[in-house]
Amino acid sequence: MKKLLLIVSFFTYIFAQPNLKNLSVIELFKKQYYTYICMHRWIYINKYEKKREDLLSLVAYSCLKKHFLTPALDLSKVLRMTKEGRINSTYITTLFMMKLLLIQYLNNENSLLEVTLPKINNDLLAHVFYLIQKQKPEVKNYQTEVSDDEKHYIITYKPYINNIIIDIYQNGKLIKKEKYW
Repeated sequence: MKKLLLIVSFFTYIFAQPNLKNLSVIELFKKQYYTYICMHRWIYINKYEKKREDLLSLVAYSCLKKHFLTPALDLSKVLRMTKEGRINSTYITTLFMMKLLLIQYLNNENSLLEVTLPKINNDLLAHVFYLIQKQKPEVKNYQTEVSDDEKHYIITYKPYINNIIIDIYQNGKLIKKEKYW
């Protein structure tokens, strides 16, 4: 009986989903289908390149909402026709550069102290990057730790999947785990 209920629930969920292909980027964004938008970025790039950088910026922001930095780079390459597009492109490439420099740091290959990048105030990866630059923590087994006034961060590089994982602790309890692809 439980299996039957589970199967019925699964199919109800699957078929109750709207046909996402029929929704605009704006509708998908408002409904928070960020992963869907990002994974279909090439459809939007081919459709809107040199025409609608505002919509391409939404696609890029969708990738960033899910911490998909590598796919967001595809959009940074085409955001160049407007001032806002160039600003968004710089933002994406700066975050990606921070990720690459953190990977080098976590591999004991590079000191982040020698690098100055544009300031980004509203992103966890950037916050951790600046903390590491300031605190110069030791790295062991692709991992390091930093803290600010409120939280403690454990930053781990997973070389086999090329991701950075940030565990966020507050009062000794894990409150969030973020993965940057």
